[in-house]
Amino acid sequence: MQHVKPDPRTSRFLGLSLSTAVVCAALALVPAISLGQGSGMDDYRVDPLRGPVDLGLTDPSLVGAIDVHLHVDPDAPGTGGVIRAVDVFDATKIAMARGMRGFVFKTHQDTGSASAAYMVRRHVSPTFEIFGRMASNYATGGINVATLEHFTQIKGGWGRLYEMPTRDSITATTRPGAMDRANLANSRPWMLMMPPETPAFIAVSKDGQLLPEVKHLIGHMAKIRTIDTNGRVVLTTGHATPEEHLLLAREGRSQGLNVLLTHPGDLPQVVEAGKLGAFAEITASQVYKTDEGAARAAAMIKKVGAEHLIVSTDCGQTGNVFPTDCLVLAARRLRAFGVTQRELDLMYKVNPAKLLGLSPPAESVVARQ
Repeated sequence: MQHVKPDPRTSRFLGLSLSTAVVCAALALVPAISLGQGSGMDDYRVDPLRGPVDLGLTDPSLVGAIDVHLHVDPDAPGTGGVIRAVDVFDATKIAMARGMRGFVFKTHQDTGSASAAYMVRRHVSPTFEIFGRMASNYATGGINVATLEHFTQIKGGWGRLYEMPTRDSITATTRPGAMDRANLANSRPWMLMMPPETPAFIAVSKDGQLLPEVKHLIGHMAKIRTIDTNGRVVLTTGHATPEEHLLLAREGRSQGLNVLLTHPGDLPQVVEAGKLGAFAEITASQVYKTDEGAARAAAMIKKVGAEHLIVSTDCGQTGNVFPTDCLVLAARRLRAFGVTQRELDLMYKVNPAKLLGLSPPAESVVARQ
């Protein structure tokens, strides 16, 4: 029988001793103690029994920021069964309380982020800039114009970022042991249910060229407009190979699309993609925990230029701090490695607005040159 991991949100109630309860109660005071205070080296630590709490951290970079990549409920657990720590309504309320302009809710396996964005704008705030982001995985039909059409026509028109394969990309198969049954049961269990002849991944390119069906999809992305809002789709590259990031950027930009490279890391292709007018993500979840991560990100900013980069979080799971705190802690780390407030504002506020086709942020929330 396969071992099933307990849900982190419920397992803490099983077998807790009195002493553990006392510790948890004491830790629950952390948000009140941390509110508005400076960052200590342990701010990022998350109690595995309860998941993250709102640390209440604030920073000038947060005011007017748009996080273009976070994971909240309702959603299925991510790779390894990591559940989401906060739902989209609570995440919105926290972001608004910290002065954020908006965020983009990413779902790997369905189109529901567009529906959630509509509900937030309808029932929480019509002016909070929330959008949906989805990926072309097996669960959504792969490289599929029908899914693109549906995503962009969900009421409100807030489905905007359309991503190439992520959990079913070629990079999901290349790590040692990635296709072993035990690993698939943990990371991609649907692959164990597929017919034997099912390809191990959804291909984007072959022999250094994008596949015809990918070019066909991108062509329709350039033409289609979202219902109600007449918005343009943003092409996001997904968990691509280094070469595919650049191939997708070239095709998307040639079709007039805004393009975002999904957390590519410091690849040579990022510089070339930037010259084409594409943006690349730096994920704060890879920055806030260690000086090593912050140093790598700062070096990338110096090499590529902040005008070509966007800091997103890739946070919202139980193993990370809340997205707002993730952005604050990353900004503090980056400043320690020489990143200026003007550069932070470009990556947190100005560039995300450009990517989404929004008006520039208010001058009052952007550092002057």
